[in-house]
Amino acid sequence: MIIQEIGIRGVIFTYEDDISVYLIKGDHQIVLCDTHLGPRSMNVVKDYLLTQSSPKELLVFNSHSDWDHIWGNCAFKGAKIIGHEKLKPRMQEIGYYELDLLRKFHNGEIQLRYPNLTFSEKLSLEDEDIEFIYAPGHTIDSALCFDRRDSILFIGDLVEYPIPYLDYYDLDVFIKTLELIKHFPAQIKISAHSGIVDNDLIERNLSYIQGIQLGQPIAPEMIESSAEVHQYNLNNRLLLKYEPFIREKLGESFDYTSYKNNFMDIGQVNSDDFEATLAKYLRGL
Repeated sequence: MIIQEIGIRGVIFTYEDDISVYLIKGDHQIVLCDTHLGPRSMNVVKDYLLTQSSPKELLVFNSHSDWDHIWGNCAFKGAKIIGHEKLKPRMQEIGYYELDLLRKFHNGEIQLRYPNLTFSEKLSLEDEDIEFIYAPGHTIDSALCFDRRDSILFIGDLVEYPIPYLDYYDLDVFIKTLELIKHFPAQIKISAHSGIVDNDLIERNLSYIQGIQLGQPIAPEMIESSAEVHQYNLNNRLLLKYEPFIREKLGESFDYTSYKNNFMDIGQVNSDDFEATLAKYLRGL
């Protein structure tokens, strides 16, 4: 565990798995960006807060609804949880599937806690100089947290080294979001998986996404050791393309868990085999 104070009021907590959460110590409120893998993960945050001079209201911000960013929400009973308006429905659909599938990563007894303060485009805490901004791309519900006073932008999983995960089909939207992040007037930009990032990494992520969009071969030096992530992205893009058709075809009988169980470990399946599996599934509808 690494605890790094940054700016005049920020703290980065980086866990042994290299996932970071970010804390902003406001004048009247504390804002915690993401909650890692469960309530035990949040003990170190709670211990840190006990060292502060006076207790303040804690607000939790979820950058998106993936499991490794929301499982610790339940550590803070009664807290306001901030997220984009698309976060709750996505979390309701995928939350229990991921909770069961990824049991080995549980860090404490987890109860899913959904956002209870949502926004569409932007939400501002004017007294604290903090704002939350919708920024889809990695997922449909991704959002940013900007500390205007410290000029620090928390970007969740929207930028990653060496390449990002693609869990939203519209890559034009992802490219637009990365351009927003690249030109955003923040002195420091913090990724949940890659720490403090610079524009070189943002450009690298942009080049990768543009290559995927154009169907171009991706150079091994861009992928580095993330070949499984790249294969996941290729296969998931195909799955996301057909998912609206599958949902429409199945109607009210569509069940997310049953659907996803047909396509396990897609990062470990080559493209030809995955296309064959998907084609067989579609024929059976």
